[in-house]
Amino acid sequence: MPGSRIRPLSGAVSILLLLLTLSTAACSALAPSQRSSWKLTDPPPLDPQNQPLNSPVPQTAPQSRETQRVNPQTIPQRQPTAPQPQEDLFAVPESLNRNQPPQPRDLPDQVMPRPQLRAPDIQSRSKPESLPKQPSGPMMTAPATAGPLEMTVDVIPKRQLGSGATFYLIIKNTSDRSVRNVLLECEFDAALMFPGRREKKIGQRLGTLQPGESKEISLTLYSDILGSHCCRFRALADGDELVWKSVCVEYEKKQLDLSVIGPSSRSIGSRAEYIVKLSNVANIDLNNIQVAISYDSALIPREASIGSTREPDQLTWSLDTIRSGEGVQLQVEFECEVAAEHACMRVNVTSPELPNEQVSACLKVTPAQGVLDVQVRDTKDPIARGEETVYEVSIENRGLQPARDIVLQAKIPRMFRVVSVEAHQGNQKLNLRPEVNQDILRVSPVRELPADAFLRYTILVKAIGSGDGEFNVTITGADAEKLETQVTEITTVNR
Repeated sequence: MPGSRIRPLSGAVSILLLLLTLSTAACSALAPSQRSSWKLTDPPPLDPQNQPLNSPVPQTAPQSRETQRVNPQTIPQRQPTAPQPQEDLFAVPESLNRNQPPQPRDLPDQVMPRPQLRAPDIQSRSKPESLPKQPSGPMMTAPATAGPLEMTVDVIPKRQLGSGATFYLIIKNTSDRSVRNVLLECEFDAALMFPGRREKKIGQRLGTLQPGESKEISLTLYSDILGSHCCRFRALADGDELVWKSVCVEYEKKQLDLSVIGPSSRSIGSRAEYIVKLSNVANIDLNNIQVAISYDSALIPREASIGSTREPDQLTWSLDTIRSGEGVQLQVEFECEVAAEHACMRVNVTSPELPNEQVSACLKVTPAQGVLDVQVRDTKDPIARGEETVYEVSIENRGLQPARDIVLQAKIPRMFRVVSVEAHQGNQKLNLRPEVNQDILRVSPVRELPADAFLRYTILVKAIGSGDGEFNVTITGADAEKLETQVTEITTVNR
């Protein structure tokens, strides 16, 4: 009968469909993991993705794009900058146009000096000796004969709009006699800006250079105008020009936005975490992005976003492609073991499609001050709007006597709402009364904290907005001079 042949055929079709479904699932399981980069307008929740760095052995192969999904378990804060040395910097009067309107000031007001003068790692080096093709300023006259001074100038030849171009100079006395009253002058195109100043010709006195002595100077200029912009340096002694160089930098349209958030200060024994943000602001995908974070010996890396490869004195990530309109967040956490005036970390981003991008952050590491040792951390950072995180404030009484009437007061970032506050002394939960007035949280006093005892607050907050917010804690006691301590912590909330 006709129906007797239809049933076996239907069974065969069902088996084939089942096999096709299983094969599709198997292929999906073997396929690379989904992209975890976040769109700038609507990133997904960020789960913890940090890995410990207890072992210096690097990974044998780069990880997937999970490198950008980070959420450390310890301390971030804000990006500090050390001021560029300006104590001997002055405007050259001949070039000052008092009728010139003020230059835009939306760029950083301070520029970090290079901690140690080393030639940048550049594939295509600039040629300081060559003259600019179309200099906008007056030409300098080359000395008729070789003088006693030599000058070298190094700079990354291509920058993005808004990025700083740092010129590294070395002035050396190559003669067998002293050169006195050495003056370095720098004149730069109108398109270049020195933050905080509007003049286009500045100078710095170098004093006397002994035979064989050299001095190192760095100068960082910015521009928001496309094209090639030039900077001309000359060294004079007693008014006579001895040597000069001219160097140009090509400014290109901004495609990658790079920023870093980190602490401004930490105490010995605490940890400092940095968040590095990369955003593709171009209308095309950016490929082959390589990120390297180097750091001073005073900083000991303990955790980093997954996908990092540990090398001597630096951590690296291979991010492959960042699509247009998307961003990446990387994090690294350092332990602060020794005191340091400027403990710095430096981020270098390279790609065949981009100029090298660099950003730095430094912190001051000091011994714990006063009787109370106060540490602050956020347990989840960054988070998405609508999520919760906990600020943990730990207090240790390092004195020989009990600390009395300890009060916690905190300024809550604008994007957070306080959900709950608890306090524990050892394993005992304390019955304290928290009060929130606008953005200020105040907790009723702890009457006594014995010597060598610990007090811990846990403050649960919910993100109701987005941005980078600073959580500022002030701890006071009956003896305010010995007990008052302030600690800050920054948390990132993504949209």
